[in-house]
Amino acid sequence: MATGCSGSDEFVNFKCCLCEKKNITKVADTYCVDCQDYYCSPCTNLHKMFPSAVGEHHFIDKSSFNTVSLQKSLPSFPVERCEAHKTKLLDMYCADHDEVACATCIAIKHRTCQNIHSVPEEIDTLYQKTEVEDIKQKMLRIKIKMEGTEKAKKLLIKELNVQKEKAAESIRQFRKEIEEVLDTLEMATITTLEEKYKNAIEKLENDTNKLQKHIDELKRSSQKLTKSAGNKAQEFVNVKTSKKQITEAYEAEALTNTSAAKIEFNADLTMINAFKDFKTFGLVSVSESENMRDKLYDVKSKKQVYIKYENDRQTCNVYASCFTDDGLLFLADYSNKALKLIDLSSESMIDRLDLHASPLSICQIGKNEIAISLDNQTIQFVSMGNKLKTAKQLKVDHFCHGLACKDDKLFISDQRTSVYIYDMNGSMLRKITSDKQGNTIFRHNRHISVSNDGKMIYVADCTKGLIVLDLEGNYKTTITDPDFVFYGEFVRTNEEIYLCVDGGSQKLFRSMRVLVQKWVF
Repeated sequence: MATGCSGSDEFVNFKCCLCEKKNITKVADTYCVDCQDYYCSPCTNLHKMFPSAVGEHHFIDKSSFNTVSLQKSLPSFPVERCEAHKTKLLDMYCADHDEVACATCIAIKHRTCQNIHSVPEEIDTLYQKTEVEDIKQKMLRIKIKMEGTEKAKKLLIKELNVQKEKAAESIRQFRKEIEEVLDTLEMATITTLEEKYKNAIEKLENDTNKLQKHIDELKRSSQKLTKSAGNKAQEFVNVKTSKKQITEAYEAEALTNTSAAKIEFNADLTMINAFKDFKTFGLVSVSESENMRDKLYDVKSKKQVYIKYENDRQTCNVYASCFTDDGLLFLADYSNKALKLIDLSSESMIDRLDLHASPLSICQIGKNEIAISLDNQTIQFVSMGNKLKTAKQLKVDHFCHGLACKDDKLFISDQRTSVYIYDMNGSMLRKITSDKQGNTIFRHNRHISVSNDGKMIYVADCTKGLIVLDLEGNYKTTITDPDFVFYGEFVRTNEEIYLCVDGGSQKLFRSMRVLVQKWVF
């Protein structure tokens, strides 16, 4: 029996729903079978003025509100309508999916299902009173749980506001620290300027003093030469000493000759360019937790490598990465349609290969060979010799996004709802889309990884989380921690999965300037 807005089977609590929405308490006089709501007399009259699209609604008088009488008066067919097909009643039941649906939904979504039932015709077989009570209890429990969660979320909102202000103060303090460093650099630069200026001035003043000394000596020699007129012997002596002073004056003038004096400042542009590379002062992270959880983040190390090549026309957009057995790192640069090879030990890019389409994922398939999924439905093989070279291609009839290799098999996700398994010759061995009950496993799959023993497949679905399958394609579980909703990629070592949550940029920080989350299976 429907219990109305009041949620009670007691007569005194059967209230008019419309009046209750206006904060007015009125005892209900009728029950609308089609709306499954209670109304007072005025609201009943108003309700009757607006019949539904398929006919007038049916009302039951309050004298039949008791449970037994009402159940006898209720129709034996559903009155709720399909959300997708508004005029259709939910009068069909699919036992395969345990879902009620309208006839149109059955024809569209459940046409391959075997156990379809008509609710009005088979209600006595389908209906179980114990199931109704069980569902009521489950709804009550989840309602209480959600109310507790809601309360916790509200407390988190208050706490988040406080933490936001603390974070803002930390940002301002960080700026002050940067300004202090800049002040120190400014003072050091000005001190250097003063020292160089002092040295230049001292040299010029010394040169000036030397020149003045020679000028004075030349004046005295000229005067002596004038006074010695008539005394040939003295005049001869003065001429010779004057010639010596002239020679010394020329030499001194040549040594102290300065065409120009100049002092200037040439800024180190690498500093300002480094600042331009940063978008913010640092990483701002938001996490929700009612209780302290075990820390999932494990940052091993950081290295900064400039990966923009001189021929790159676009900003580098790294979609995937792959470590080789030798510790080299391959990067899939989607925007520039390029494969880039990085040596982290020397922090440099050692090779680059242009591709005919944008790469989405990379995996190593042999000691000297890797495979790349491209956005034109192609798997491109690349040999790793002295130089990277393209080898054979596999063309498929679906989109290729995530790519993994194990035991000479390729595992490919299509960025949608399917995972494919191929052999190395391009023959499809298996297509995985749904579980044993026919439910769709994926919604928006991305990167894919296979366990070392080859028994488990891990698929990153950016809507659902981390989906685990066995090698036969049987669904095992979905890990739905909020941290698993991502657009990231896997890096596998032994039985641990590392997930890069963010993509790369023109600068690569190991691990890709992001937190690396680790899960052990």
